[in-house]
Amino acid sequence: MQRSGQSSCQVPIALSILLLVAAAVFCFAGAVAVGIGFFYFAESTRTGHLGEVTPAPSPELELSPTPPNTPAPKSTTSVSPTASITPFNGFTPFKAITPAPSAELDEYGFRTTQIQIGDETLEVELAVTPEQQAKGLRFRQTLAEDAGMLFIFPKPQRLSFWMKDASMPLSIAYIQPDGKIVQIRPMKPYDETPVPSLSDAVTYALLVNQGWFERHGISAGTIIEDLPR
Repeated sequence: MQRSGQSSCQVPIALSILLLVAAAVFCFAGAVAVGIGFFYFAESTRTGHLGEVTPAPSPELELSPTPPNTPAPKSTTSVSPTASITPFNGFTPFKAITPAPSAELDEYGFRTTQIQIGDETLEVELAVTPEQQAKGLRFRQTLAEDAGMLFIFPKPQRLSFWMKDASMPLSIAYIQPDGKIVQIRPMKPYDETPVPSLSDAVTYALLVNQGWFERHGISAGTIIEDLPR
């Protein structure tokens, strides 16, 4: 009688195939493990350190942490504390600086202006301070034809002049506060004889080259307009 159903020899063949695959995988993994182990062993032998682990830095040692996204500080050039930069050549702090002479002063240190006497214009130096009045025209060698010196006093008084250290012959006009000439007198070089005014109400004295008033027809009684005060 003929037997029916599946053959019993099929089960061992499948199991054998499965075992062969598992063995192949196990062998491959073992070979990889052996390769890795051999690599690390070779590296350890070359460096001389077996299994040395470098510890990570402790966060407690960070004294000044840099915030995230903070750029690194730029290198700066050190400046010597003793070096100084002077903004202006030749300037020394706390050193007195002598100011330049004012453009209003002439070479003798007097302010100058023009006065009008009749039709004549006269360029005069102004002697206002006691120092300027004591200096006057002393030690001058020349005086321009249409030039002179006007002495200005703070209040009406009797005035007196002399010619000590004055080398030029001069004429002096004594003038009242209203600009009226009350007296004209000649003065000789180096003459130390006082030449006083006859009036005690004089606030101006005008010195010019000797004979200038006569040459221009100016005499006592002439009024000079707009005299400086």
